[in-house]
Amino acid sequence: MDMACGLDPARWESVVVIPDEGDFSRQCRAAGLPLKIFPRPRMLSTSFWIGNKRKLPNPLAWIWNLAAISVTASRTQAFLRSEKPDAVMTKGLICHFYGGLAAKRLGIPCIWHVEDFVSERFGGIYRYVFGWFATRVPTRIIAISGPVVRQVPTAARHLASVVTNGIDTRLFRPGRDGAKIREEFGIARDKIVIGNVSRLTPWKGQHHLIEAFALVARENDRAHLMLVGTALFGGISYEKSLHEQVVRLGLADRVTFTGHRFDVPELLAAMDVFAYTAVEKDSWPLSLLQALASGLPVIAFDIEGVREPLGTGVLSTYLIPVGDANNLADSLAVLAGEPNLRVKLGEAARKRAEQACTIEARVKRIESILSELVRASG
Repeated sequence: MDMACGLDPARWESVVVIPDEGDFSRQCRAAGLPLKIFPRPRMLSTSFWIGNKRKLPNPLAWIWNLAAISVTASRTQAFLRSEKPDAVMTKGLICHFYGGLAAKRLGIPCIWHVEDFVSERFGGIYRYVFGWFATRVPTRIIAISGPVVRQVPTAARHLASVVTNGIDTRLFRPGRDGAKIREEFGIARDKIVIGNVSRLTPWKGQHHLIEAFALVARENDRAHLMLVGTALFGGISYEKSLHEQVVRLGLADRVTFTGHRFDVPELLAAMDVFAYTAVEKDSWPLSLLQALASGLPVIAFDIEGVREPLGTGVLSTYLIPVGDANNLADSLAVLAGEPNLRVKLGEAARKRAEQACTIEARVKRIESILSELVRASG
């Protein structure tokens, strides 16, 4: 939505196409974006978690999804034939497949906007399917990071360009007032709030954060943890396990679960420290960039897609070995107890966001790729 709003209206007309009504459609309409609702069959998760650590394939979901992709590609083809766009951009793995197929059949240039790492579990079948489509369907590929590009097969890598994520640094900025958020959730002004904004799922690692926070809470009675987000795609059992973990550790009055929220700038303003604990495959996550722009000191697990946006300066000193709750707790305890250090790291975070994470730079790069694509298609 940020990209569509940022494109030069004198040159581009953006139409957002989504499968159903919801929060996002309301946001698009509020922003004045043309919107089309194009229903599709419900897609099923192709794997499921056993506990927080083991994942198993779901073969029935594969069969269902392949059939749904085929049907949706045909419907999308008819839809695109009536709309006659100059270019199509797809976002999300399933959308790459059916949207890309429909555009290719009609000879419409198609850009895959790839944000996700494709899992190499189960013998690499996910990566194989992604690669097969990547070499045959898109006209161009936009990847949000170098690691994401590297999963594109060599035969298709010449199609790929890196355009990192960006956020509105005017919306996400230091100096916002988080008092109303604290009041809403009964968090006193003198508390040191450690926050996390993310979907609740095992690979985002919130169970590690709760484990680390329990160690911090023993020594600092002012520390409070705020988890912003909810489960998606069948992850209710994990969300339930987080609540049970909090109760088991005796932290029920020290941990706030906000659920899904849209007022993220205000939520970040209510935090003193931002902890990002993804344990795998994340790349230039938006909530991390938003925290940087908001001037929050950041502690994160050291995965490649998080290391890149933090850069090589002082922020990188608070990258923690993945899954190391004790090390994470030590770093959180230091920041919770040293307000001057929080200010120093917060200033460095804001500077990094202004240098590397603006939506303006992102839109400008995407406009350049769109222009090349449209010119080449005649």
